[in-house]
This record gives sequence, structure tokens and C-alpha cells, in this order.
Amino acid sequence: MKTVIMAGGKGTRIAQIAQDIPKPMIPILGKPILLYQIECLVREGLTDILIVTGHLGETITSYFKDGKQFGASISYFNETIPLGTAGALFECKDSLGDNFILINGDIIFDINFSRFIDFHERHNALVTLAAHPNSHPYDSALLAADESGSIRSWLNKEEKRLYYKNLVNAGIHILSADILGKVHSLPA
Repeated sequence: MKTVIMAGGKGTRIAQIAQDIPKPMIPILGKPILLYQIECLVREGLTDILIVTGHLGETITSYFKDGKQFGASISYFNETIPLGTAGALFECKDSLGDNFILINGDIIFDINFSRFIDFHERHNALVTLAAHPNSHPYDSALLAADESGSIRSWLNKEEKRLYYKNLVNAGIHILSADILGKVHSLPA
């Protein structure tokens, strides 16, 4: 299964401390965030990786190159004009396969992707999200889920709202390629 890592944002909220490198390349204990991601993916057997770059993307491409030195096969899609998450996926859709993993490039994780993929496939889902409880809901999208785990509402972090403690999107998703056709066909 291919993994797409979204690493093209400007990182405006962290610009005061890291304006000369993209947020996914900020070092934590001497290693860039993106390297932690790639190491976990490779340990889980997910070696086919597409990194979407943009702002300061050459920092990422010069560090990771083709990925072989990290046990991966890395390709790149460079946004010269920001397209947003969906825009980049539409541009790359022919290379994504039936299901693909989508990861925010600025998070550190260590998860069992086999279980995550199995859950997605058993439920024949269009989208599966990793979520976690959050006690500071104003910096993440909030998810309201029902008893079965299905997401019933998505509250973007920019929306004004009262404090609502529930789940937040962890930035790790599995998407069926079919979702791109469904999103593309929605009325404007």
C-alpha cells in the first residue's frame, strides 16, 4: 500500500522558531520528524512513499533523496502553487492504488499499521481515521463519533465553538481511491 505524506505547508504557527526549514524537518532528539515517520513506516513494511512538498521542499528532497538509504522507495510531488490536501491527491490519484495511507507530515507516531489496514479493509470503508482523546481541542479538528466509531461530525479547529472534549483527528488516515471520485463529483 502506498503512503502519502503531506509535507508541503508553510508551518506559519511555528515560523518564529523554525522559519528556514519545513515543519516536518524540525529535529526532535537529533532527527527530523519526517525521519521518525519513515522509520515507522519501513518497520511496518510500508516502503512505497510519496511525499508532497511545497514550501522549502528542496530541504526534504535533498535529505531523503530516493529513500533507499532509509529502506524505502520515495517519490515526490512538488506543489509550486499550494493545492491543499485534496488538490495534491487529485493530481497524484493515478499512482495511489485502491487504498492508500495519508499522513500529516508534522506528527510523530508509532502505530501498528497492519491492524489499522485490517480494520479499514474489514469495514470496507471509504475512509478510516486514527483518532485520540484531546484535552486541548482548539489546535485540532474535533470528531464526534457514535457508539460504533463512525464519525458523525467534524469540527475544524478554525470554527468557533464551546469547549468540547471528545476525539481529534490524529493525522493518520487510510483512504479508498473511490473517495476521490465521490469528492470530485460533489456539487459546488
